[in-house]
Amino acid sequence: MSQKIEATDVTEEEALNAAFFERADQFIKQANDFCRPAKGEQVKPQELRGQVSASMLFAAARFNTWVAANNFKDGNEMRDAKDQVMSYLVQQFQMMLEDNFDEYCEQFENYLRFRHNEEFHSNKHKHDDNHQH
Repeated sequence: MSQKIEATDVTEEEALNAAFFERADQFIKQANDFCRPAKGEQVKPQELRGQVSASMLFAAARFNTWVAANNFKDGNEMRDAKDQVMSYLVQQFQMMLEDNFDEYCEQFENYLRFRHNEEFHSNKHKHDDNHQH
């Protein structure tokens, strides 16, 4: 039996959290769409994912730089705050990356259960022999 949640029962923090994860899910969906090769394209899945990941990192860096720039009156003021802004963004990214990495380690089989025979599987023993992961 499901319990209906009234709008008044949702706190502002919960609503902000829901909006945060909804936006993140939309970005991830877009990235997943980019990971699908176009018809007739012969791209290795891991190569395409790496390309999409690099684009996403660049986009995040570019967007976050724009967001930061909007907090300053000019380039000199922005330049003076560079170390502080960089430190904050890198700290936030590291924290989010660590949380997600740990979660994937714990849920590895669940999250990757639909992974089928990609080159990863055919190269598995080669990677194991070289002790590179």
